[in-house]
Amino acid sequence: MKMNKNLKIASSLLFLLSIPAIMMIYPYLNTSTRGVHTLVTSLDREIPVVKMFVVPYIAWIGYLTITLIYFCFKDYKLAIKTILVFDLGLLVCFIIYYFYQTVVPIRPEVTGEDFLSRILKYVYKIDQPYNCFPSIHVMSSYLMIRAIRHCSWKKWWINWGIKCFSISIILATLFIKQHAIMDVIAAIFLVNCLFKIVESVNEWLLLPNRKVKTVRNGLTPIK
Repeated sequence: MKMNKNLKIASSLLFLLSIPAIMMIYPYLNTSTRGVHTLVTSLDREIPVVKMFVVPYIAWIGYLTITLIYFCFKDYKLAIKTILVFDLGLLVCFIIYYFYQTVVPIRPEVTGEDFLSRILKYVYKIDQPYNCFPSIHVMSSYLMIRAIRHCSWKKWWINWGIKCFSISIILATLFIKQHAIMDVIAAIFLVNCLFKIVESVNEWLLLPNRKVKTVRNGLTPIK
């Protein structure tokens, strides 16, 4: 029993490596060579820059890594489902990026030399203003909220911690001018669709097992 549990944890951790493997495609799409479109609205232009949001924005990778590893140790099925949705979400995003490349809202000129200003300048320097619709930051962060919603083993403080940090990352994409509102909406819609599809396929694959169990119990098989 313990060996079986350890094997499941190891396999889910191994599957987790599929995310950075797929992300290796990202740099090849983060250019303007295919032309760019803009989804920036007047409402996007009214959103102020709040430098403090750069902190959850850059903490994104570490946060996702810790959360997904936690899922792997706590719930094998949830971990596999969440990683699969993540992988599919990345692939859908990359296809959209290739055929419909968008550009972020106009980035402000950062003139301060304080700690947050320097971090924001660094983010603008290393992250080209493309690959926006849908937002991968939002897609992955909202996925954590969607996944934790169905857990029976979660503690209240873990539940609220994941939700609050995910929301802060989503807001950060807007308040440091890395994404437009439509990028956020599209990412949330994408996660909801993919999560529903994966759940439906998972239930369909389990039907044969249910039929076998029903027959063994001496009941009428499910038609």
